[in-house]
Amino acid sequence: MRIFVAIPVSEDLRKQVGAIKSELLTVGADVKWVEPHNYHLTVKFIGEVEEHEVSKIIDALRRVGEESPPFTLKPKQAGFFPNERRPRVIWIGLEGELEKAFWLGERVDAYLAELGYEPENNRKYHLTLGRVRSERNVRELVSLLRKLSYETDFSRLRVEEIRLMQSQLSSKGPTYSVLEKIRLNG
Repeated sequence: MRIFVAIPVSEDLRKQVGAIKSELLTVGADVKWVEPHNYHLTVKFIGEVEEHEVSKIIDALRRVGEESPPFTLKPKQAGFFPNERRPRVIWIGLEGELEKAFWLGERVDAYLAELGYEPENNRKYHLTLGRVRSERNVRELVSLLRKLSYETDFSRLRVEEIRLMQSQLSSKGPTYSVLEKIRLNG
């Protein structure tokens, strides 16, 4: 099974990002958009694991939850991977208590490393909106997204839990399911 650790996104934030996405659709760019019910912040992509490994991963994540305090993030302006000139991934960045978010990520890496999983090399918390498939209307898309992300007063995101998620890929896109919810109690 293919799994990852995620921070869930509030319904308010889903609606705000969904409104931005609706406006971006008017540009007619060739983008594979993330469905609003799939919005999340990735803490760590673990990848393919055997089913019998999941319980050990959950135990490790429970240890993380006991040591990691809740925190607050706030979305801010848009960004693009690898860059704005050649965007392939469109995302919304975050600000706020990022030191606590990175502490959480470091704890996840530390406890999963005990199980043989590699740590993240370059963790960047962001909310992915979509993946650009071609250059069609991409300049207009970048310009409008920059404008909308500066104008939007995003809701704060209170992070009180992480989730172990399963990702099942299909031709229609990924389907995510929650395997375990872990409270942050540190």
